[in-house]
Amino acid sequence: MSIYLSATLASNRKGRFLQSVAGATPLESDWLNSPPACGLLLVQAEELTDNEVCQTLYIWAMQAGCTALVINPQIAQLAKLAELPIALDWSLAPATLSAQEPELTALLASETDQMITGFAGSADRLQHMAGDAVHTRYVRKHSNSGLFAVTTLPLWSLSLLDHAEVLVSWLNWFLDHAGLAAPIAEKKPDLSDYSLDKQDLVVLLLLYAGNGMSLKELAEHNAVRLMFDVESLDLADRGEILQQHGFINEASLTETGKNSLQASQYWTYAPLLNELLNTGALSE
Repeated sequence: MSIYLSATLASNRKGRFLQSVAGATPLESDWLNSPPACGLLLVQAEELTDNEVCQTLYIWAMQAGCTALVINPQIAQLAKLAELPIALDWSLAPATLSAQEPELTALLASETDQMITGFAGSADRLQHMAGDAVHTRYVRKHSNSGLFAVTTLPLWSLSLLDHAEVLVSWLNWFLDHAGLAAPIAEKKPDLSDYSLDKQDLVVLLLLYAGNGMSLKELAEHNAVRLMFDVESLDLADRGEILQQHGFINEASLTETGKNSLQASQYWTYAPLLNELLNTGALSE
């Protein structure tokens, strides 16, 4: 599970506790400028200083695979959430939680004295409520979007030192319900990103003239070694690059590679080199 802490949270006792007990990873820089690609990001409510910060966090959290969890909220900070696109009407009210609730709620009941009121969003009966008191509330756009949540539970409580698995399980609920992030498609090499140099063209010439010989066979061929500096050509590495960019296959040129070779000054040498390689005229 990927749990992250905002840079500000990571720098204080609450954050250090969450790093130690829950294995949370502190962000190297401010989350506002470089949030993680996905995962659960814990942020102090004190960081919600203006509308831009709130909007940025909310927009990030709505992405599939992402959850923003705001901790230690105050009424003034929650009021800023009313200006989000979804206009959250959340506020705080005094509450006494029952210690008879499941797991994390029971462990923190005696240290939690506030609940979240409002009609927007949802709360899981087992994970986010104690009786009728909602200590954690979240909102989402649709069934596969991420979550934006606020909790009044003191997740940094020392009473959790011996219950790390309970805390991690509770945090994991958010990721389990944050939707599935689409896999990042592997970017296909763009031929326009790569410009052939003279040595690349020599490799294309050798493969074409080799008529099915592999780069390894060409590198060991006596005629090739007599005519070219095989070491500087670095056929293996150069061939891999050319293959990645769509100029060659295993032991032949692609249509793109052939067109590139034909458009170069090396094309005129192709028939002669083909004869030399296949007749062994320059072999020992």
